[in-house]
Amino acid sequence: MIPGSPAAPLRFGLIGVDSPHAPSFIRLFGDGVTGTVPGGTITAAWKGEAAADFPLGRDRIDSFAQEVTTLGVSLRASPEEVAEHCDALLVVASDARTHAGYFTRLASLGKPVYVDTRFALTTRDARHMLSCASASGCLPLAGSPKRFTSEFRDAVGSGRIDRVDLTGPLPTQPGHPVLDWYGVHLVDLAVAALGPGCVGVDASSTEGTTLTWSDGRIATLGGDEEWSPLTTGRLSGPAGDRHFTIEAGPPMLSGLLTSIVDACRRGVPNVPLAEVSEIVAIVEAARRSRAAGVPVTLPG
Repeated sequence: MIPGSPAAPLRFGLIGVDSPHAPSFIRLFGDGVTGTVPGGTITAAWKGEAAADFPLGRDRIDSFAQEVTTLGVSLRASPEEVAEHCDALLVVASDARTHAGYFTRLASLGKPVYVDTRFALTTRDARHMLSCASASGCLPLAGSPKRFTSEFRDAVGSGRIDRVDLTGPLPTQPGHPVLDWYGVHLVDLAVAALGPGCVGVDASSTEGTTLTWSDGRIATLGGDEEWSPLTTGRLSGPAGDRHFTIEAGPPMLSGLLTSIVDACRRGVPNVPLAEVSEIVAIVEAARRSRAAGVPVTLPG
């Protein structure tokens, strides 16, 4: 838990700025008092290191770094220097291959660390990250911003959900195949709705992915490779079907930032750690299923 008066905005630092979330977070927090999301403000950032084989980072990092500084946030020489000026860290580097290294580097500082959308690419990395967090007293924060939207949360409600059908954009990027890039949003929503307990992943067909829970509940994930701003869903249960539509854009991020401020204040994860681990395991299993052309059973 971060001490201090709730009236004093928490100071956040950005780690890696090659994502549109970097300037969006700065604008949404604002001064921490009068911004769209009160309670936090961005006070420092580390530019990060874009990989040559990852165009989204390589081609955008300089322009986003310029935008960050134009918004009044100073760039520091290292993640550790950012941490010196902040209460908590936000890893927004878009290349998920960097997340495990950045997180473990920061966890030893004992401050809350949020990892944006794609927590890790492998269950081995996720276990190591969470182990480092536990050993260092670091509060691990995670989650797709879509799970924190009012549209999704209102649809989930409090009734039992037996089936989840999700449709959204499913583009991929170098080093992030199948569900690793944008598909992780759909996986996150499925686990948020049904909880942990997925035992089977069938991504053998490019037509879609089916997730099966141990009690027979299922989630289907589908969509086109072309990006679009809309994600839609149907949640089915004894009370009938509930539908939702989420539109991507800066306003969609508000619920996520609110959850991060609240988690830091209370000292509890904004996403249950069992769900964080399961999301990574499902995405990893989808890669194996697609490569082998057969369904994959998750280890119990």
